[in-house]
Amino acid sequence: MIPEPPQQVAIIVDDEQLAAFVERMCAAPWITVDTEFQRERTYYPQLSLLQIADAHEIGLIDMLAIDDTTPLKMLVSDSGPLKVFHAADQDIEVLYQTLAVMPAPLFDTQIAAALSGLGDQIGYAGLVQELTGVKLAKAHTRTNWLRRPLPAQVLTYAADDVRWLAVCYPLLQQQLHARGRLAWVQADSQTLTAAQQQHSAPANAWQRVRAWHHLEPRAQQVLAELADWRERTAMQADRPRKWILPDDALLEIARTQPQSQQQLEAIRALAPKTARRHGAALLDCVVRGGQRPAQPLAPDYQPLDDAQKRLCKQARRALAICAEHSGIPAPTLARRKELEQMVTGARDLRVLHGWRADAAGCAILDVVEGRQQVIGKGAQARLASVASHDA
Repeated sequence: MIPEPPQQVAIIVDDEQLAAFVERMCAAPWITVDTEFQRERTYYPQLSLLQIADAHEIGLIDMLAIDDTTPLKMLVSDSGPLKVFHAADQDIEVLYQTLAVMPAPLFDTQIAAALSGLGDQIGYAGLVQELTGVKLAKAHTRTNWLRRPLPAQVLTYAADDVRWLAVCYPLLQQQLHARGRLAWVQADSQTLTAAQQQHSAPANAWQRVRAWHHLEPRAQQVLAELADWRERTAMQADRPRKWILPDDALLEIARTQPQSQQQLEAIRALAPKTARRHGAALLDCVVRGGQRPAQPLAPDYQPLDDAQKRLCKQARRALAICAEHSGIPAPTLARRKELEQMVTGARDLRVLHGWRADAAGCAILDVVEGRQQVIGKGAQARLASVASHDA
């Protein structure tokens, strides 16, 4: 039976209203959460509207009108109720940067949907339609959330983002509990907060630069210094990182490693104004990077040889059987890169830890290492044949 969606909507535009609303939400066992923000011209996302609901009430919090966010910090922190998001990555980032609190405990319905057999990375509208039959409108996906007042139809659209999530969550919870997978979702949801904290560290900013791995090891170290400097500068100025220094300039400086202002200004990808304004800092980055050990920032990728390719193909077949047996999408169980790493000897892999090890990892590893593995009724013979099928 599909639960009734919450109908009561509170528009919250001052600190007193917020405190009263938070008090009501703190009494709930769980709340659904969504954010509306903009960041086109800033480093930090500008949180405009925060939508929160329980099973009975929806709150639309005008974050541009709120001075005291202390109640929200209490609600979002791990002392509050379970926070339910859909595809939580960006919401976590926005709340962490706005409130300096990491949302916890956490439940991500996109993860839950995958473990319920509803497909890998299903969108919110698709989830709502799949579970309730309701088709949500998409008319306001490009709204300017910073303008005031927000039109009534925009507020209705925003309310729907938590209204129907409050319907989907109990349905998913029931399905997962019946299949013994509720703890799986909780474990995967909690990893999102740890990943966000690691990803937001300036020292890891080089990971955001595509093609970094094409550089020589020494140049990679210079790139890491440049990316760290750019991240910190963007944070201080509250401007998009690419406004400070675009990726192509970052890569070119790392590759050429200029030793003087004149050499720096000769880089075509670097705007003359940027070279003049930040020249000393950029040259310092080149020096510091050059003083680091000339090692790759991450292990070099080595192409698989023919035997490893055959073994990887067998591993993918085993993964497909595990996915079919469990009803969980193969990419949720293991990434292709993990299988490649497994056949080359790596064992500290996500698929070999936690619930994934039981659902797929151990079976795949036994294929990779030449053993048989029973993964479920009727699947033993199919999996056992995988190891010899392509020999």
